[in-house]
Amino acid sequence: MTQNLTLSIADILISVEDEGRTSGWPIPLEYRSFELPGAPDIRLRLHRGSPAVIPAEEVFHCPPIWSLARRNGLSFVKIYGDLRGLERTLVLSDRLESADVYFSGVAPTGGDLFYGPTLELLVLNYLAQGRGAILHSCAVVRDGRGLVFVGESGAGKSTLARLWAQEKGVTILSDDRAIARKMGGEFRVYGTPWHGEAAVSSPLGAKLDRIFFLRHGEKNAVRAWTGTAPVSNLITCSFLPYWDAEGMEFSLEFLTELAAAVPCHELTFTPDRRAVELVEKIVG
Repeated sequence: MTQNLTLSIADILISVEDEGRTSGWPIPLEYRSFELPGAPDIRLRLHRGSPAVIPAEEVFHCPPIWSLARRNGLSFVKIYGDLRGLERTLVLSDRLESADVYFSGVAPTGGDLFYGPTLELLVLNYLAQGRGAILHSCAVVRDGRGLVFVGESGAGKSTLARLWAQEKGVTILSDDRAIARKMGGEFRVYGTPWHGEAAVSSPLGAKLDRIFFLRHGEKNAVRAWTGTAPVSNLITCSFLPYWDAEGMEFSLEFLTELAAAVPCHELTFTPDRRAVELVEKIVG
């Protein structure tokens, strides 16, 4: 059990401060490797109860998980609002140097920060302020180079993660959600705690060397992708801030620049080691 900790996700440090002592909460296994002390970029404070300010205008609705409303320069993300006992509200300031989570639910997980998409939504909004994007992808590091395999649900990301896990000298960053950022003039990819069926993740990052767009097929094949196809597929397979006009403008520019800077390929593959061998041949 713990009451305070600092998490580092894609070089974003989040200090979690349980000011209201909502409850003791264990750190799930997938988050433990992301613990890293340091000066926070975001202070996330936990409270029991409801926010004092009531939002007025709903601007986005993603049923049945969450909705977003705004008032007086604050964004109110209501999570599990229709699921009795699990309700919580994430309150975001404009600059996102701090945020608050209010737990009004009474279920056993009603005060658990790690249950549901709270932290992912916090990071998504933070990245949209000129800092990067979350990609629906499997990501691995091979010989110090980051390889990203982009695809929607069912495209084979977890299958590829399991195949890569059998290779020596390979680190699996994520089998479902990876973060791309431009740091020091180069694009980098990072793991996240939000894994898929393979349940693998890592807090590490690496220079982003190649992007592969996944397709199921009867044989393994790779072809280079240029033009608008990589951009449109990145947009389809990214988690975008549709409720934020400035955030959307940045995200589209970021993904366009990413597709132009990093070599992109279409990977048609069968679920066996030959797909990994083909990729290794392509990347040298």
